[in-house]
Amino acid sequence: MTSGVSVAGVGSDEAVERTSEFDAPFVLTRTEKGCVVVDGAEAIVQDACPVDEVTPRLEPLDEEDPHWTVFELAGHFDISIGLTRMLIAAQEDGQVGRDRVSFFIFPRIEVAPVVYGYAFTMVEGKTPSDMPDVLHETFSKTIEESRATPPETIGSGYYALMRLDEFVSSRVVEAVVHGIDLTDALGRDRLATDEAVAITADILDDLLARRTVPGRPADLQSNDWEWIRAASGRSEHPDPRLPLIG
Repeated sequence: MTSGVSVAGVGSDEAVERTSEFDAPFVLTRTEKGCVVVDGAEAIVQDACPVDEVTPRLEPLDEEDPHWTVFELAGHFDISIGLTRMLIAAQEDGQVGRDRVSFFIFPRIEVAPVVYGYAFTMVEGKTPSDMPDVLHETFSKTIEESRATPPETIGSGYYALMRLDEFVSSRVVEAVVHGIDLTDALGRDRLATDEAVAITADILDDLLARRTVPGRPADLQSNDWEWIRAASGRSEHPDPRLPLIG
């Protein structure tokens, strides 16, 4: 069985080819009946997850606060990108309340658990092999509908009304940051384009200025990629202002 390897829009043949690069077995995702373990070029469904025999790259690090597996991460991509389509489908007239930067300013202790839980909700009744088609439709329809809609269109930006162009920019940040989660988990090189990296780095610069003292740490001034990793908590950094987002 190889379909479980393909998650974020990667075809099954390519996914199998990619798994051959991994030097140790690892858990792809857990299921109610066991787990899917990738070993070499094969994805094997097992009744039990022998943690001591596999590299726990995607295992929950804390049983009380488990991390997403790639499966739940795919669910988060589905809802976070798909919110764009909801904005377009339910256009409103009203006062814009947030922009691409202020979207990321919220009481984390209240919002994060809800957003975290959405990922599990989005994959209920689905299997890992379902997610390539789910995400292909979500991403392709989002791009298609966004291009066909005036950028000044106003609709729900989750917390408040937002312009479409501002909300789409915030989705770039979501895609880049959670793309890091995906590639880190699978041991892959980055997927984000230079343009997406530049947009994300710029938004995080503005977010830093709004939330605390402006100005990146000196060692990250000329490195957008490492700035994004540090600002999003994907890499550790001693600057007490970081991370900005989770």
